[in-house]
Amino acid sequence: MISSIKPLQQNISFKEQKQPSAVQNTQLSTATTSVLPLTSQHVPTLIAQFTKNYDINSQKSNIVVPEKKNVEKVEEKKFERTAYKNNLRQMFQNNEAVIMGVVPRLMGAKDTNGDDFISSNEVKGNFINSVEKLDKIKALGINTLHVLPINPPGKKHAYGTAGSLYAPMDFLQIDPELKDPKDPRSVDEQFKYFIDEAHKRGMKVMLDLPSCASLDLFEKHKELMALERSDLSKTPQGWSDIRMLGPWKDETKRELNDKLITMHKQYIDKFQALGIDGIRADVSRTKPTEFWDIIIPYSRKKDPQFAWLAETYVYEDASPQLNMMHDRPIDALRAGFDSYYGQYHIFHEWTKAKDLTNYVIENLEMSKGLDKGKSLIGSFGTHDDESLMFSGGADFQRLVTGLEATLPMMNPYFVHGFESGDTYLYNYENNILKPENKNESATDMQLLKVHHGKLDIFNNSRCPGGKYPEIGNFMTAAMKMRKEHNDILTKGSFIPLEVQKNPNDQIIAFARHYNGKTLLVVANRNVNRRQSGIISIPTLSENQPLKGLLPSYSEKNRVEAQKEALAVDLAPSRIQVYEIDTPHIEISGVKVYKQNI
Repeated sequence: MISSIKPLQQNISFKEQKQPSAVQNTQLSTATTSVLPLTSQHVPTLIAQFTKNYDINSQKSNIVVPEKKNVEKVEEKKFERTAYKNNLRQMFQNNEAVIMGVVPRLMGAKDTNGDDFISSNEVKGNFINSVEKLDKIKALGINTLHVLPINPPGKKHAYGTAGSLYAPMDFLQIDPELKDPKDPRSVDEQFKYFIDEAHKRGMKVMLDLPSCASLDLFEKHKELMALERSDLSKTPQGWSDIRMLGPWKDETKRELNDKLITMHKQYIDKFQALGIDGIRADVSRTKPTEFWDIIIPYSRKKDPQFAWLAETYVYEDASPQLNMMHDRPIDALRAGFDSYYGQYHIFHEWTKAKDLTNYVIENLEMSKGLDKGKSLIGSFGTHDDESLMFSGGADFQRLVTGLEATLPMMNPYFVHGFESGDTYLYNYENNILKPENKNESATDMQLLKVHHGKLDIFNNSRCPGGKYPEIGNFMTAAMKMRKEHNDILTKGSFIPLEVQKNPNDQIIAFARHYNGKTLLVVANRNVNRRQSGIISIPTLSENQPLKGLLPSYSEKNRVEAQKEALAVDLAPSRIQVYEIDTPHIEISGVKVYKQNI
């Protein structure tokens, strides 16, 4: 992700939340992802790989992928899927995907000395030991893995000692450092094993497609890159390790770069053959819709259920950065993407309940002009965002989880470590490698660069994890509730409810309704103070029994059913869901917003 949104410092300290340190009020640049250290003898050169797959220097204008050579046909047959059947696209369209972002080089890492850094005498994460984490992740209610980039990272002007996951030196290779050296299978076979094990557990696998290239790749293959008139590279603002790919052969004539299209087709061929179910396109706006009009249909020739998630937002005031075009989610969805990130990552910056309500309505209204089944993910916190523990601690993370379980057009999303309240604070943050570890850098960097409070994707770091298992317990219960009330929460209408006697507009209140059944959601978005008010709920009876469908936490809420209303006094960051008997609520005069499904 390439973003310039500033995190908002909330009125809460980690002293109050029993956290190790206070939040620094600094503007943070956006994080990317990290990969294990590489050595030149481990990584085949990009030139050799491109030569193997196609003639990268060809002058012919040919958008169709060249005919595969025999060796490629053998490899594709080797990784052919058998009984498994993908339905990830349908899951996105039905709002049924529950996603966790994971980094294989971190998942199975074993930090035996407790310094957060995985040195050469410790166990680094790889595809084999990452399988050990799958059962625990599935138990949370996760049914889809977003695997952050697994390509070998660049070494020049690198971020961190392992290199950024979003600065690939070769799109058509898998990072050899993700191979378990004790396992005789190739790194490709080990990734296929990881995918197969996820599939056995009922989890889909979505792979992250980086939007840019490393400086290493730029220097070897400028024909793939975006160039200024002076033949210099185009670099996103604030980044030294990446260069922008060049989707145009001639932008004035709207002629696409055939070689870049061919490379992306080869990428799809390789990873579809290994078994992935979809792609998350990093900063999708770096390619025009004409590019995606070719790539997305190409991926669905072999697999009609191949899903596409666009990292694109709404019209952020901070976009575009230098050399970056504006986000246009509606264009991405029209081009074939099934789902997009949306603006939930700034929920902690919104100061009023109506900010959330208005954004939900904006998306529901936008979807009316699109094909059915377009959706969002719950991007309240991703690897690009500062831990939500800084926005209100464990209670705030449970509030967010409850919203992800109940909002419309929503495929819940969590980044690895969220479930236990990881603050992504590392003991080595922005230090220089220790003298005894100075030879362990796989890049030209000795600095252990970290984006404060964000998942470290630049170094070999510990497995994500915090000290608040109660968050994971709440997640498990919330996703179970979502499954038990699947029709209402994935198909139902959205009904915002008026709240009186809450002058600061801190109480979130809405109903989800489907086929005569209603779920009522009430929450206090304020992380510091209790909030009281009267929620207007037409057709509600004063005799309505109220039993919460989510576990209680923190201080107790006080609620009382009245005639066509609910009196509430809510604890900070508390959310609750009730099943209420209001079969005719949609025709009672309230505003009803239908999902386009």
